[in-house]
Formats: sequence, structure tokens, C-alpha cells
Amino acid sequence: MARIWKWSVVVFLLIGLCRHQEEAMMTALMDTPFMVWDLLLNVLLAACLWGGFLNIIQKTGFMNYFSIIFKPLFRVIYGPVMKHDDVYTYLSSNVIANLLGLGTLATLSGIKAFQKLQEYNPHPQRPSHEMLTLVIINTAGLCLFPSTLFMIRKQMGSQDIYAFYPYMLVIGITIIIIGLIIQRVIDHE
Repeated sequence: MARIWKWSVVVFLLIGLCRHQEEAMMTALMDTPFMVWDLLLNVLLAACLWGGFLNIIQKTGFMNYFSIIFKPLFRVIYGPVMKHDDVYTYLSSNVIANLLGLGTLATLSGIKAFQKLQEYNPHPQRPSHEMLTLVIINTAGLCLFPSTLFMIRKQMGSQDIYAFYPYMLVIGITIIIIGLIIQRVIDHE
């Protein structure tokens, strides 16, 4: 991948020089670090804000209110492993982080949930059904409030920062349903 990146930069520079776009190339070269810095700062601040909200939800016990919604659904999706409260806590914090569109925090809580599921795995040398389900749901990337995407689209000057939202929901739900159906079919073979 590094070779592809290196050679594509060389090719693009040569094309720019051949088309006499030196000024545009220099402007882009000088503006890019500032754009990256602004984007990085905004993404980090948004992650801190939503990470703080997630910690507040966990520390205040507000997660117990989500059990009314999530626990029955998790029992259907994940099965008997949901009788362990520690697994439920990590899975629900992962779902909340995903629904809020907090990719990095969702990844961390997903890893913790994966480790907890491994503790209850009857065959530690291979992933359990519940672990594969967690991977499918996390890979789908379904979120109700994609805060990071909204923020990036706004910062990049999008005219309609919400235009992608209905498509994202349909695609995320479809991927989860198809993935879980395929997993169930493969498990029964």
C-alpha cells in the first residue's frame, strides 16, 4: 500500500507539472496542514464531548434505563450469554457509542465486549456465535446520530449535512439483517 501511495503522489505531481498547475499545487500543499489540523481538532473535541456523555451515562446508572430497550433485543440477538451483567454492560455501552456515531469509543467498548465474550466462550480457540454477531453489528456501522460525520460535512462546507442520513440508516439496517441471517444459516449447516 505504501508503494501505491508513493507512486501515485509522484504521478500526480508529474501530471500537475505537465499541466502547468504549479500554483494550485503549492496552494494545496500549503493549505492542507491547516485543514488537517482543523479537522483533527474538531474530531478530537467531538469525541471528548460524546465520550464524556457516554461516561456520564455509565457512571450515573442511566444504562439501567436502556436495559428496558436493549436487554430483550440483546437476548434475541446474542442468546444466553446475556445473563452475565458484565457482558451486557460492555455490549450496551458499545451499542450506545455506535448509535451516537463515536467510532473510536465504540471500538474500545467493542474490544472490551469481545474480551468479555471470550471469557465465556466454550471453545476459546475459535470465536463464538456471540463474538461473530458482535463483529457483524459493529461492521455495519449503524448509528442514529452520526455526530462525527455531521461535523466533518459541516466543516467541509456541505450544503446539506443531513443528505446521506436516510441512506445510511437503510444500508446499516440492511447489512445487519443480511449479516445475521447469513450467520444463522451458516451456523445451522
